[in-house]
Amino acid sequence: MTVFGNDQYKFQVVEGFFKRPRGWPFVEVADVAVDQDDNVYVFNRGPYAAVMIFDKDGDFLDAWGRIGGRAEIGFDFQVPHGISVGPDGSIYTSDTGDHTVRRWSNEGKLLLTIGDPMKSAPEQSGQPFNRPTHLTVASNGDFYASDGYGNSHVHCFDPYGTLRFSWGGHGKEEGQFDTIHSVYVDTEDDDKIYATDRYNNRVQVFSKSGDFLDQWTDLHLPNDVRKGPDGNFYVAELDHRVSILDSSGKLLARWGGDEVQTDDSETGGGLPDSPSRNPMIVGKVKHEPGPGLFGAPHGIAVDSAGSFYVAEVSETFLGFDRGDRGVQKFVRL
Repeated sequence: MTVFGNDQYKFQVVEGFFKRPRGWPFVEVADVAVDQDDNVYVFNRGPYAAVMIFDKDGDFLDAWGRIGGRAEIGFDFQVPHGISVGPDGSIYTSDTGDHTVRRWSNEGKLLLTIGDPMKSAPEQSGQPFNRPTHLTVASNGDFYASDGYGNSHVHCFDPYGTLRFSWGGHGKEEGQFDTIHSVYVDTEDDDKIYATDRYNNRVQVFSKSGDFLDQWTDLHLPNDVRKGPDGNFYVAELDHRVSILDSSGKLLARWGGDEVQTDDSETGGGLPDSPSRNPMIVGKVKHEPGPGLFGAPHGIAVDSAGSFYVAEVSETFLGFDRGDRGVQKFVRL
């Protein structure tokens, strides 16, 4: 048995956890979320259904959401990116391809769309949306969307989708962002907002009104952050690793990174046709990293038992499909 972490924080990967319908690949998994019953929502870019739902034992429950075409002819998503589950069980998604965020019923009925499908706001305008990356729901029903790839802002909406306020801007100062890749609201701590600021290599912490409170900087290309039932924060970092931090941002455990064989050459090396096209990753993965290790962590979720899930966009950043390892489950020992 391979154990990951350290003496205090030990985890084991569960190989082959998700029992998908036969012939249904993930291709790559943009994000993952869990609900109050520890059901798991896998937001993937495969050919059959963008949202696949599994119970806490990995058994398949449901799937919905077509990818790749216009809404008026029955397609729901262009480029699935971020997914969250609200307190009432509603599903929230962001789509970087059509510049929208949406709320759905658990069964896949569309309840709310914010943004004009296929129409982006001007880049770095501060107006929603230009390739929104993620969203999170506060205790009062307001929700926050990270407008990360083209706008460097966080937008707060009321439960009906009316914009309340925004903050951010492109840069390196406190409260600015260089690709805000996800947002997470801690409903147990006055709705503090945690924002992964990827190319500034930090997580920024804000009040629910957008006031800067803190930043955690011992990170490299953080993509997503979630709080676990132990009060610690789990961070998926694009540079092949996962970190666990306490509530002050102190590092508790980390693995991946140096354990993954990479090629730092100008051409990228790696598998045939593997990507020098993504130079933001310091080391290019040479081969399948293996169970419990990572190629390009993109999303993370933690369930009520303290197990966590890591989603990867391996096709985009590595050039190959990791199969079952496109999203991996880790159980604490």
